[in-house]
Amino acid sequence: MPASLHPVPTPSPDQVRKHLACWREGDSEKIDAALRVTFGAIPQNTDVGAAGVKVAALNSLYATGILGVLKVARHIVSLDIDAALAEPDVNPDLIEKIAIVDFGGNKRRNYSFATKYCSFHRPDLYPIYDSLVAGVLNELLKQGATFDNFAPGERWAADYAIWHRSINRFRTHYSLEEFSIREIDKYLWMLGKERKEGHARRPAFRTRRPRGRLTRACSEGTNWAPQSGWPAG
Repeated sequence: MPASLHPVPTPSPDQVRKHLACWREGDSEKIDAALRVTFGAIPQNTDVGAAGVKVAALNSLYATGILGVLKVARHIVSLDIDAALAEPDVNPDLIEKIAIVDFGGNKRRNYSFATKYCSFHRPDLYPIYDSLVAGVLNELLKQGATFDNFAPGERWAADYAIWHRSINRFRTHYSLEEFSIREIDKYLWMLGKERKEGHARRPAFRTRRPRGRLTRACSEGTNWAPQSGWPAG
């Protein structure tokens, strides 16, 4: 590993708690809470207007890159997904059905959006796929972590079943069962965001405004480093 790349800290309950505290300190938790309220107030997906509100809110606050909010909302309503969302087990096919939308003969796969849409309905069951999170997990694998093994051709971005499997194995491997799937999402996303921003930040720059210990830790991070891709993603 090049000298400029610091290892990802070994996942632990303390690491998770640290990054969850950073999540709560910033605006991310406020945005997340607003979406939880929206999805909680409109749990069904049988009305285009109601589904459109959720699609628009998620697209706006999470920058999911959706083209044609109403088109996607109509697509979701046409799938009749409520029964599948209520099932006790994850349904990878549901992710693909929501993700693939036909725009006048051109199919677009909104994979990350679909995982977020399902996650805000069932945060206990559907981990969010995000490139920052995938980057952290891949760096851990490159460092020799053994939380999952992959058959040839298995890719997180191509098969939600593989992503779901890896997140759950990661959680068990590092004894993080006290944290929910959504909390694991937040921890890994914060870690990935910090590493990315830490690489871009100039070391000489420091604000002169006095800051508390938690604010300083959240803004400066620990062992931040650039991402170098994620072949399993």
